[in-house]
Amino acid sequence: MSLCSRAVLQAGRPRAVSKPALLYLRRQLSTEVQSPTPPFHESPSSPPPPVDTASSSSTPQDAPAQSTSRRKIKSKHEDGLLHTLETMPYKCYQEALKILREDREEKLVKIAEQEKSIAGLKKLHNLTDSSPRIVKMQEYIDELKLNMDKNNPRIKYTYENKLKIDPYKKIYQHWDDQKWRSLKRKLLMQRVEQMNVVPDILPSIDPIVDVSLRFRRKNVPHGAKVLAKNATRYPSVQVKQFDSKKRLVTVLVVDPDKPNLEKNGFDYYLQWMVTNCDISIENPMVVGVSTSHNARDEVAPYEVPYVHKGEGYHRYCLFILEQNGTIEIPGKPERPMNFKKAETKEGETPEAKEGEAAPVETPKTEETVSTTSPAVKSKESRVQRLGFNLRSFIAKHDLKVIGADIWRVEFDNTMIDVMKQLGRTDWDMKYLKHPEHI
Repeated sequence: MSLCSRAVLQAGRPRAVSKPALLYLRRQLSTEVQSPTPPFHESPSSPPPPVDTASSSSTPQDAPAQSTSRRKIKSKHEDGLLHTLETMPYKCYQEALKILREDREEKLVKIAEQEKSIAGLKKLHNLTDSSPRIVKMQEYIDELKLNMDKNNPRIKYTYENKLKIDPYKKIYQHWDDQKWRSLKRKLLMQRVEQMNVVPDILPSIDPIVDVSLRFRRKNVPHGAKVLAKNATRYPSVQVKQFDSKKRLVTVLVVDPDKPNLEKNGFDYYLQWMVTNCDISIENPMVVGVSTSHNARDEVAPYEVPYVHKGEGYHRYCLFILEQNGTIEIPGKPERPMNFKKAETKEGETPEAKEGEAAPVETPKTEETVSTTSPAVKSKESRVQRLGFNLRSFIAKHDLKVIGADIWRVEFDNTMIDVMKQLGRTDWDMKYLKHPEHI
């Protein structure tokens, strides 16, 4: 310790010295007291002479004792080998593992008996896999396989640390399903109920797969708002299953907020439909870069969503429908749709029905063209987009809803540019509330 540091300690605690610095100096002084330094007039002891390696190897008993290393030696068993937790000499733990092994062997015997019984019933009574009795016995076998490894500590450790997880293992699928239902599924059902997807489009939804959307390589949370410029291309749809079944599914998007001034309400509009998409636990991507992969059939090509000013946001509800087999949807492409602006006299606004939003044109200049816009060509679709009824479509093709998602689009700063790129001439139209309802 320097003389200045000693002077600081003798003077107490000056104002310029902080408390941590003072404590550090005191610790340094205590170490010096335990190992006193030689006075100034004495020369420090010379370092020990180097040890000859040849002589030390020849006469190890005369070699000086070397300092012990600070590095800790790994703990080893009596045989000198490293062991896992299952082979360590912990009696209580070993007894617990023994009970788990015996329980696993009992379940394996029951599984073998059930499989033998199923084979005998199929041969004796000509039963199929879809027979109620065979289905019930197979469910019992799946339950035994699930409970066989549920309490295995090694399998739990492998799953929690994501070490070479087998996607076809029943217990891993079960834990993934539980994890999804504990949070993500609850969030999805909350958004679906808050935004009235149920019962506006379907009476009820019971999703069993995890659906995730991406626009321009960015994940979209359930019910989030997407900018108009980011929704100009169809999203990437990924479906995560929690079983080993291979499925054929239909992906479709419905917009239930298409305004209809004639009936003072809204119409359903089919925004997108792709059928015959095969998915499995190894191939979760339903629609990615291309929709013309394998046997996928884009019945209704993706149409860019647009929202006029004053409409509020539009809900775009995506559904994953499981098919019993390949479906073919015949039909001719729908005719181009005519979009006509409301004709108004100078200084007047078009009248609307009670509770109806009336379209109003923005101020025009002399260079503006006439109020009537030409027909805007819609993309070719083999089904009727406007007025699409999802309930009847599911009943007609015997489909089952296994997944859902939702996103929203509203009028923003990029919407006008998007509508101009689409070639629409009604980009300057806006909706205003009737004066009686303001």
